[in-house]
Amino acid sequence: MSNRNRSRQDGSTIVELVIVAGLLGMLIYSLATLSMHGGDAQQYANRINRATELTQEIIDEVRGELVSSVRLFGDDAEGEANLALVDLDGQPPRLAGTRLPTIRSDLSIRADTADDEITGNSLFFARLAWSAHFEATSGDSYLVDVYRWNYYYLTTEGVGPTPGSSIGLNLVRFESEPLVSAESIDRITDTSDRAQVLLHLRAGTPDATGVSRDRSYVAWRRGVLPSVAGTLRGITAAGALSSAPTDGRGGWSILPSGGVLRGLLSFRYHSVVTNFGPASQGVSRYSVMNQAGGGFPHGFEVQIVGPSNGRQTLFHLLVTSTNSRGQRAWSDAQVVIDARDL
Repeated sequence: MSNRNRSRQDGSTIVELVIVAGLLGMLIYSLATLSMHGGDAQQYANRINRATELTQEIIDEVRGELVSSVRLFGDDAEGEANLALVDLDGQPPRLAGTRLPTIRSDLSIRADTADDEITGNSLFFARLAWSAHFEATSGDSYLVDVYRWNYYYLTTEGVGPTPGSSIGLNLVRFESEPLVSAESIDRITDTSDRAQVLLHLRAGTPDATGVSRDRSYVAWRRGVLPSVAGTLRGITAAGALSSAPTDGRGGWSILPSGGVLRGLLSFRYHSVVTNFGPASQGVSRYSVMNQAGGGFPHGFEVQIVGPSNGRQTLFHLLVTSTNSRGQRAWSDAQVVIDARDL
């Protein structure tokens, strides 16, 4: 073979190698791109699942508590007076503009209008925590109801709600110290037995079933304004009821059951959706949106309607991931829960 033919053949081989290498590179790039998109899609799906799980966890917790509700508080004199007693000193502060729903026994769940707003963005209620079964030395047995107040409200996270961002809010759950039913105590006519019951509740000693509970220092009469004498009474170390607090607190306040509260989404990389979230996320589905102050309602809406023996409580919650990579995953969930308002 001549040198010219050999060179021509070698040249063709090099060109073919270059073409093959180029095609191979394009194929590798395409596969890598598809793999990256597939990985991003999988991560996005995982974030959606996580947001849905967190939202459902919160809703399930609220549903479990409202099943044992004995009093629902709304945006009226009783609700605001009791809410003023909730001690949030040192706790996550409430978002400016937070309000309770207006309880309406004559309505069903529906969207608000500018001249008829009933939706709130917080939830406040009293529930039966347990019934203490106590046997006095006289041989008589007594069943005393003990309540807790629960309050769900929004607080800022980071810089808070800002234009163009759907994140910046957390949902806080306050659970109060035990509150003994004043009605249950007042029904005990034997003074010695009453003293024994009160000492048992104050000390948190085992009841007739052997179960020990948290210590109780306050007796509360539901359905009455706290300014009315006898609505709140302290349990003394002598086994009596006092018109003043008895455990060192300077005035009437309802303390949290634990230490410092944390938002339900803290360290979970999620936020309650703000008013600035996309319209597709469903903020202000029931209420009239307002951007003044801290904004209202953001991704948390509550309505309470229906007769007192069968209230319907709407709990609407929007949660979004705080992951800034790619599209934010979010969850929209709502539930209507039957609750007693005695």
